[in-house]
Amino acid sequence: MEVFKYDEKRVTRINVFMKKLLAASNTDEKVKIFKEYEKDILELNPLDIFYLDFYSNNSNLSIKEIKDSANRFVNVFHNGINKHSKLRDHALFNELLAENRRMETTLAQIKQYYNRDEILSYKAELLRIFEKCLAFENKFIKFENIIFPNLEQKLPSTKPLEVLWELHDDARVMLKEIIKSLNSKSLDIERLIKDIGTYHYLIFGINQKEEIILLPVANQILDDNELNRIYNETLEIGYVFCENDLEPITTDSMAKNLGFFMTETGKVSFEQLTSMLNTLPFDITFVDKDDYVCYYNDNKNRHFPRTPSVIGRLVKNCHPPKSVHVVEAIISDFKSGKKDFEEFWIEFRGKLLYISYYAIRDENNHYLGVLEVSQDITRFREINGEKRLRDEFEES
Repeated sequence: MEVFKYDEKRVTRINVFMKKLLAASNTDEKVKIFKEYEKDILELNPLDIFYLDFYSNNSNLSIKEIKDSANRFVNVFHNGINKHSKLRDHALFNELLAENRRMETTLAQIKQYYNRDEILSYKAELLRIFEKCLAFENKFIKFENIIFPNLEQKLPSTKPLEVLWELHDDARVMLKEIIKSLNSKSLDIERLIKDIGTYHYLIFGINQKEEIILLPVANQILDDNELNRIYNETLEIGYVFCENDLEPITTDSMAKNLGFFMTETGKVSFEQLTSMLNTLPFDITFVDKDDYVCYYNDNKNRHFPRTPSVIGRLVKNCHPPKSVHVVEAIISDFKSGKKDFEEFWIEFRGKLLYISYYAIRDENNHYLGVLEVSQDITRFREINGEKRLRDEFEES
């Protein structure tokens, strides 16, 4: 396997190049800048991207500003970083690449109906294709909840991953708008055509950034055991439009803890405790005092995805960039003692979810972390009167 060589001098020169290029006012000036830094551009490798000032965690640029320039620089650096895009033969990479091709094949079906003068005649066909694209969500979830956290631990910056997550969210929003338009009786054709083009460009751009930057970096910094574990986790979420029954890779599983959990209020085995927590009718996640995710229960009806890769991940990296500030504000209030509890409720996939946060403190009131609890309370809306336990038995 080729080893990427990080060259500090090259990265420094590329930093200067990027600033000069953005400041350039005309084509002649840009051509001159390209010639000056051509050798560095062609030698750039995917790992270097994570060391650039623009994409560092200390960058002064917002996610939106980085995102707006991302495609331009990916195109600029394409010839250099694309030389390093060969991946080892592993099920994870093979399935992710195959998934991308299936997604692109689905999107390619749009072309036959993408005619401004005839688009009204093909609303049903277009709607069918874009409703199929809702399945792309599984791909986004795999990256956000499994692949990103495994890379975050080994890279100098998470900013490129945040940008990709933001692009996922852009694609989600755009797809909803397109489906909404196609279901509308008063269709704005010009807007629809623009949105379809934007969505198509978004998906292909996301796939490209994965294949020439993210996956080659994963290939470089993750060993086979890590890839095996990640692949097995992805099987729980599934691959878009995959018709094959994918088998997990056999790995050494963690030994079960056969001890007991004992407190003043009782004693249960760890097996019993685990089963109890997983049977609770709600999802729980515990984040420690240093903001790292430590535990979640494995509720089979979980509302939001959780995978073992989330353990040890900074909680701010578990949320879309646009909502991180909300999470940080809640935790800050808990740490300062300003609050001990926060709650909200949302409509989510046809359900009413009640989500609450609790500050966890020890007997001396020292902050230990935060417990997130989410529960489907849809049926509670319909409850009236009483139903006593004995009523069930008296009727039977």
